[in-house]
Amino acid sequence: MTSARDLEIAELHKELTNIRQGLGALVRHNERIWAGFRQIEIGMIGAQSLREVVEILSAQIPALFPHVACVSLACLDPARELTQLLQAAPGAAVPGSFVVVSPEQLAALDVASGKPRLGPSDPALVERLFPDCDRRELGSMALIPLKLRGQLIGCLNQASRDPGHFSKTSATDLIEHLAAVTAMCIDNAVNHERQKIDGLTDALTGIANRRLFDHRLREEISHWARHGRPLSCILADIDRFKEINDRHGHGVGDQVLRDVAAALARNLRFGDVLARYGGEEFCLLLPATTAAVGAAIAERMRQGVAALAFGDDRWHVTVSVGLACLEGNFRPPAEDVGGWLVEQADAALYRAKQSGRNKVIVSMPA
Repeated sequence: MTSARDLEIAELHKELTNIRQGLGALVRHNERIWAGFRQIEIGMIGAQSLREVVEILSAQIPALFPHVACVSLACLDPARELTQLLQAAPGAAVPGSFVVVSPEQLAALDVASGKPRLGPSDPALVERLFPDCDRRELGSMALIPLKLRGQLIGCLNQASRDPGHFSKTSATDLIEHLAAVTAMCIDNAVNHERQKIDGLTDALTGIANRRLFDHRLREEISHWARHGRPLSCILADIDRFKEINDRHGHGVGDQVLRDVAAALARNLRFGDVLARYGGEEFCLLLPATTAAVGAAIAERMRQGVAALAFGDDRWHVTVSVGLACLEGNFRPPAEDVGGWLVEQADAALYRAKQSGRNKVIVSMPA
C-alpha cells in the first residue's frame, strides 16, 4: 500500500525531473543562440568587402533566428564612400538592407546613449529603416547603435512579426556584442577595399605599404593632438638580411620577408597598423598604447619572429626593434610630430642594432 510519504516523494521526483528537463532545454536553446551568433561573427570577420558584411547580416540573422523577419544597416555616409563601395562592381546596386541616414536622422533614432532601442514597430521608422520588408507584418523592432572609436556611426536594426519579441525587458547583451563586432568589421572591410582601390598594399608581403602608414600616422597624430591619448610607434628591422640574400638567394629572402610580416601581424589588435616601411624594415603604429604596453607587444613580436624556422636545416632569423611613444603631458620639440615620432623609434632601433641585435629598445625622451 502506497503511503502519503511515498506519494510526496514521487511527486517531488517528478518535479525535479521536469526541472532538469527544462534546464536542459534552456541550455540547448542558449547553445543554439550562441552558435548562431558565432557563425555570423566569423563570417563578418572573414569578409573582404562591405557588401559581404551587409549580405551576411541581412541573410544569416533571419535564417538562424526565425523570429527575426528583417535586418538592415543604417549608416552615416557624408562622403558617399560606403555607397560608392557598394556600387563598385559593374552593375551593382546598393542592397536594400543598407540605408544611409543623415546625422539628424540618426539622432532622431534615440540611440546616441549607446543603448539599444527596443519596442513596438514605429511605422515611420520601419518605412525608413526596412525598405525591403513588408512593413505591415512587423510588430516589434530593435535598433542597436554602432560605435567605432567612441563615435556613433549608425545602427544595426532588426524587426520581428511578433509584437512581443523585442521588448524593453529583453536581454540585449548578445545583440550589443554583435553590433560592436559589426562596427569593427565594417571598418575592416572598408579599409581593405580602400587598400585595393588606392594601391596601399605591399605586393610582396600583403600588408600595408609606406603610403598607407604615412596616411594613418597623420590621422593618429591629429587624434593625439585633440584628445591626448597615447600613441606608440615601432620600427622592426630584420637582422643581417643582406647575408640571408647572399647565402640563400633572393627568393628565400622574399619568403623571409613574407613570413616575418605574418609573424608581426599575428600580434596586432584591431586599429593597429603594420606596414612594410622599406626593404627589410617594418613599421607599426599602435593607437591608445603606452610605452609599457607597446614594449610588451614589441617583445612578443620579437619572440614570434625568432621562433620562425627556414630551410631543411631549420635556420632562424631575428629582428631588432625600436619603440617611441607620445604619452602623458610630453610634447615633442618639433613641428612635425609624426616625423619626430618615427625618428625616435628609428634611433631606438639603431641602438638595438649597436648593442647586439635581436632586442627591443624603448626611446625615452628627455
